[in-house]
Amino acid sequence: MEYQATYFYNYHELGDILFVIINNDAFLTRFERKGDICFIYHKDELIGINFFNISKSLKIKSHGIIQLPPDIFIDALNNLLSLVSDVRLSYITKSNYVIGKILSVEEHPESHHLHLLKVDVGDEVLPIVCGALNCEKDKLCIVAKIGAHLTNGEEVKKSSLLGEDSFGMCCSEKDLGLEETLPKHHLLYLNENEVKIGQDFYLRKEK
Repeated sequence: MEYQATYFYNYHELGDILFVIINNDAFLTRFERKGDICFIYHKDELIGINFFNISKSLKIKSHGIIQLPPDIFIDALNNLLSLVSDVRLSYITKSNYVIGKILSVEEHPESHHLHLLKVDVGDEVLPIVCGALNCEKDKLCIVAKIGAHLTNGEEVKKSSLLGEDSFGMCCSEKDLGLEETLPKHHLLYLNENEVKIGQDFYLRKEK
């Protein structure tokens, strides 16, 4: 069976283990280890795979979520899996991080620290509640849509803050795992000459 997954690796904090997250909402009830590969289950559902000592097979430089791993990366994992299982991992073609344009900014009626944004992400306009200090109309930012995974492995989901629904998250450098050059709680804005609305942030070079 083939699975869509998210990939997480942090050698300095968790050791030489590649975490493959298939279902982040389910909890472990049993596991089965075959050599350096551990299959994690919720009852009979496969919810994750841990590859121990992964550096013997792959050199990984990422620290956190691996956004848009190349096909050759997935192929290498599938080669390892083929030795012990019929489980296969699918290629990933999008990150759910897209370029968005802030169409409007309003102060949240119940909080001076939150703003209600309308953000054009190409195929739709998303209402997003944002606590950044530099929310500004007509700026291009990076939007983590529902289903995107943050650098700590957390999945972005629909939320409600003080009664206002939010369908995604506008990102700072910290949210993206980038070197922080901006003040704390500031969104990262992009040059409109270099990107286009709706474009995948991690594929922006293919403009």
